Amino acid sequence: MNGKISFGALAILVIGAGLGWGILNMEKLSPKKSHDDHEVREEKHDRPSAENSHASDQKGKHGGWLFEKEDIQLEVKIYEQGVPPQFRVYPTLPDGKPISLNEININILLKRIDHVDNIGFKPAGDYLLGNQEVVEPHSFEIEVKAKWKDKTYEWNHSQIEGRAEFSPEAITNAGLVFKKASSAKLVSKIRLPGEIGLNEEKVVHIVPRVNGVVKKVLKDLGDQVKAGEIIAILESRELADAKINYLSSIKQSDIARADLDRETLIFENTASMLGLLKQELDLEEIYSQLKDRVIGKSRETLIPAYAKLRLAKSIHEREKSLLEKGITSESEYLQAWEEYKSAQARYIALREKIFYDGEWSIRQKKKTLELDNLKFETANQKLLALGLTEDEMEQLLEQDEQNFTRYELRATLDGKVIQKHLTTGEAVKKDANIYILANLSKVWVNFAISEKELKRVRLGQKVIVKDEPKNIEAKLSYLSSVIDEKTRTVTGRVVIDNKKGALRPGGYVTVELVVGERKVAVAVEPDAIQNFRDWSVVFVKHGSLLEAKPLELGENDGSRVEILSGLKVGEPYVAKNSYAVKAEIEKSGATHSH
Repeated sequence: MNGKISFGALAILVIGAGLGWGILNMEKLSPKKSHDDHEVREEKHDRPSAENSHASDQKGKHGGWLFEKEDIQLEVKIYEQGVPPQFRVYPTLPDGKPISLNEININILLKRIDHVDNIGFKPAGDYLLGNQEVVEPHSFEIEVKAKWKDKTYEWNHSQIEGRAEFSPEAITNAGLVFKKASSAKLVSKIRLPGEIGLNEEKVVHIVPRVNGVVKKVLKDLGDQVKAGEIIAILESRELADAKINYLSSIKQSDIARADLDRETLIFENTASMLGLLKQELDLEEIYSQLKDRVIGKSRETLIPAYAKLRLAKSIHEREKSLLEKGITSESEYLQAWEEYKSAQARYIALREKIFYDGEWSIRQKKKTLELDNLKFETANQKLLALGLTEDEMEQLLEQDEQNFTRYELRATLDGKVIQKHLTTGEAVKKDANIYILANLSKVWVNFAISEKELKRVRLGQKVIVKDEPKNIEAKLSYLSSVIDEKTRTVTGRVVIDNKKGALRPGGYVTVELVVGERKVAVAVEPDAIQNFRDWSVVFVKHGSLLEAKPLELGENDGSRVEILSGLKVGEPYVAKNSYAVKAEIEKSGATHSH
């Protein structure tokens, strides 16, 4: 009984061992699935020499993929320690013995999303080395082909990473925006903090210029004003005195002018009279020509003297004739001659005096008029300085003196009230700063430029004022010529249009001073770039697939990033919301593994 049981148990053990051996061999002969997180796809190729298979789940002793057939085994490794990524292939027999590297020929096709890399191999030490760098991303379908002992062996493997599929609906939901890589002009900028300030060429301080009392306030803080518009009304005794002095100067000037005109007329008529007398006309003829002319005292004194001269001359000529005939004595002749010469001297002296006195009187009248005109001009300028217009001053002649104390304070430019320091009934002094008006249609943006940057800065350079969400372009219009001793900076300035009033003086902005420009072959938007593993990438679109494209980055000017390598002009990339693609790839587990 015990012997039979022992034989049966032995039979069972033998049968079990046989089944186990069969299962193990079947498993070894069957196709292997991919390892880790790699996607594996089985493919069949009708070749007479061998069947296709995939990489084994197991790793080789070098950490590479194992590709096996009935009489050959390949370990394929992407090696990247201290060197650019490269394929290394270790061919062996199934028992691990190396195959001579000169007896086997290896070729690998890497089918990437947009192209195929054909990689050949040559012996290098104890492995075959690929003749191309395996550039990132390592996302491709692999076809391995080996020729050994007149046989051809083929394997397929799938290595997918940094890739995700997006349907049109998913693209819309994620808000993805695509653009094509293109050339661009990068600008070198100096980024500085700036402060918005008033355009100091368009700021005015309103002062009364006379002492007075505020009667009415017409404009308040923030109100818009027009040049010439009344903004406040004061009562001022000082202004009334200035108006009265102005009117008085007008009257004095008018009187002096009329006096000069009369004196000039008398002098001109006197000159005419002297001309007639010089012709030695009859008195009747002289009276006839001068009867309607204003001459004054000159006529009263000179005409009688002229008459006496003519009489004395006539007597002298008669006595001379009688003396020559012996009718009169010599003493009577001499007396007549003496009287004639005396009358002649008196007449000539009187003529000279009248002419001189006329000229002197005109000079005096002119001087008086000039002084009165100066007083008028002074009074006139004072009223103009107080803000009265020419029309208002002309109306003073018809204005009631009771209104002379009214002082209308007017705006001197178009702008806005930014400060106000008066109230109704308040007594104000003539130098009080009661209003400040500013035209805000243009504002200044001031910024400090460090001493070390000055060599790159020139007047007229382009300046970008960043007032979120918009950028404003301007030209550098002012650069201080003196370096501040404490800060070691100079002040730069641009003038900005502000017709809509969006920029408020006192606010802070960021200023970018453009100091250079250069064109680059390929550039993308900064928001497109994501950090993925150890790479800076953009996600390139191929149909419904989006794949991470590792990049070598150049200069970043804030609006464009230079691409030194990794992307070509015209390639479509995700320019907006690229983080959504990164999140989807990380979620799907399409990560890096060799």
